[in-house]
Amino acid sequence: MKNQSTRFTAVLITAAMAVSMLAGCGAAQSSSTTAAAKAAGSAAAGTSAASAGTKAAAAGTKAAAASGLSFSVCCGSEDALSINTAKAKTIEGISACRHLYEGLYKLDEKGNVVLGQAAKDDISSDGLTRTFTLRDDIKWSDGTAVKAADFIYGWKYLKECKEDYASLMDIVKEAKATDDKTLVVTLKFACSYLPSILAFPSAYPVREDIVTKYADSYATDPDKTVYNGAYKVTSWTHQQSLVMAARDDYYNAKAITAKQVTWNLMTDTSTMLASYKSGDIIYSDSYPEEQAESMKDKGLNFAPGYNTYCVMFNVGKKGPEALKDAKVRKALTLAIDRSRIAKMRNLNDELANTYTPTGLKNKEGKDFTTTVTPWFDNDKYKENCEEAKKLFAEAGYGDSKKFPAMKYIVNNAGRKEVAEAVVSDWKEVLGIDSVTVETVDGFFNQRSSQEYDFAYYGWYMDYPDISNMLYTMTTGSSNSGYENKDYDTAYNAAISAKDEATTWKSYAKCEDLLAKDMPVAPLLHSQNSYLFDSSKYDGLVYYCGNSYFGYVHQK
Repeated sequence: MKNQSTRFTAVLITAAMAVSMLAGCGAAQSSSTTAAAKAAGSAAAGTSAASAGTKAAAAGTKAAAASGLSFSVCCGSEDALSINTAKAKTIEGISACRHLYEGLYKLDEKGNVVLGQAAKDDISSDGLTRTFTLRDDIKWSDGTAVKAADFIYGWKYLKECKEDYASLMDIVKEAKATDDKTLVVTLKFACSYLPSILAFPSAYPVREDIVTKYADSYATDPDKTVYNGAYKVTSWTHQQSLVMAARDDYYNAKAITAKQVTWNLMTDTSTMLASYKSGDIIYSDSYPEEQAESMKDKGLNFAPGYNTYCVMFNVGKKGPEALKDAKVRKALTLAIDRSRIAKMRNLNDELANTYTPTGLKNKEGKDFTTTVTPWFDNDKYKENCEEAKKLFAEAGYGDSKKFPAMKYIVNNAGRKEVAEAVVSDWKEVLGIDSVTVETVDGFFNQRSSQEYDFAYYGWYMDYPDISNMLYTMTTGSSNSGYENKDYDTAYNAAISAKDEATTWKSYAKCEDLLAKDMPVAPLLHSQNSYLFDSSKYDGLVYYCGNSYFGYVHQK
């Protein structure tokens, strides 16, 4: 369900604009803070693989049960899962990395951001220098002590990998390890939510000697990485299951109640639901959306979403010529009946008319989305359709010119249903009958490499700050290939401003530019939803779309 995986990239915009910030949780894309994206996985042949994975993990589960709580969960497919902190870019991968590694900050059992590997965080009076003192009792899974230099290398490695979160630490001007236990970080500007950034897996430490030893195969199997978090991977049957066991030598091992967590890897949402109903898994971040109503009293949970569900247009160099015309993109956007899609999903969605989701408020409690000009009015769908027809004709796609054949790619059955509804609207309003919907394996790689025409896109924010969302459309950060220097300038002005009013004014300019250019068509501001057997278990930490199972315990 969640992206997103998507669950979802940034490079420093220019040397002069070197103040990039995090970009949110979904799918994908960006780096300044993102999370991703959350990939519910492609709806392909996953039933038999998932079943095999469940059986393969059974023996290990029995053994673990003797020494503590053991259970299985589903957080998507192999395509969505990565245990390399520098390359994890989906909610599933981010969730996995939260268990295996730990940053200077972490999430506690209530989902609060608290000190993790750091014992102290001393802040200079101007907020620009942070001096971290590491705990004395932290070690990697091979027994080696965690050192300040491991964090510096982790940030360097993150940049070198050039994945979705590559720019996450661009806020850092300089980082020095004055000794093994002391890390001095100088920032480009004071950042009140730096702890949230440091609690995000992309900011975690990495051992340089292990990366050097395994090179491109680093973290592709359990024995090709080392872990400094509460868990280690004990087995990984690719395409089937990944098993994590709690580390006895973790400094806070006594607080970890779940001694073994088996991650069943599935691609088919019907299989996920069946596994949940049978009790084979106690958690799933995806399920057939048409089954939501029947599950509302059987473990379906909703949480604040801080996300936007979109149609993404490929406006980059690899994209189709027709989609490079803003009139075409606007026509396609206006022709979508969002009310129908929300009713079809039945998941408490809000209709979107901005890219930034609702729920982000200033000190006075005013929601950001109420301070910007909406992209369109969802209450005037009939008028929107008329404008769409006019724009489409102006772009040259009236009766005299047929719209070219294109594909709209998605990663699971629920998103396919939405995509088909969108394509149906395009046919009804604009006469387009040349767009087909396809569920693809390797969806996230295909979208990030811009090998598509239209694609599902959902951004689930990693922490509740506007920068977390709008960063995803800065140059080099969007899977759409969108580039706009004015947008980059406005974004950088916002994150470097010293007062909230100035910050919001610049963010509003970002929204205005997106409304004009429309690299995406916002559909819904959806809540996060997931299945969790709360009748038998408690202690799940659910944070901006990703999950931490370490504190789960039986009721």
